[in-house]
Amino acid sequence: MKRLLVSFICLVLLLATLVPNLSAQERHRHRSRFGRKARTAAIVGGGALVGGLIGGGKGAAIGAGGSSLYAFNRKAARRHFKPRTRTAGTVAGGALLGGGIGGAVGHGRGAAVGALVGAGGGALYRHKQRRSSYCRTHRC
Repeated sequence: MKRLLVSFICLVLLLATLVPNLSAQERHRHRSRFGRKARTAAIVGGGALVGGLIGGGKGAAIGAGGSSLYAFNRKAARRHFKPRTRTAGTVAGGALLGGGIGGAVGHGRGAAVGALVGAGGGALYRHKQRRSSYCRTHRC
């Protein structure tokens, strides 16, 4: 009787260790609650909201600008946005960020200069992001 009980327990333990391996064969794609572009909008809106709560109007511009620079240059945005859209978003985000910082430092004229410098910086950043001709044909 003891031998039968021990063999039954060993069999149950053996089968229990096989169960997780069998379920690993099924692969499910994780579905996000957000759409492809809604996540980018949520990132930008969240940055504007947090910046607005911390620093008022200029803080909202700084938060929206910084978060849009991040949102349009992350890996998922590279897959789901056209390059022209990403360039426009990066330049607009740089202008917002520069305008917010310039407005906080130098009021009206500082905001205008900051927006121009920020837009130029965003355009330069996107231009330098382009891959070289070697990387287009080879794996870099």
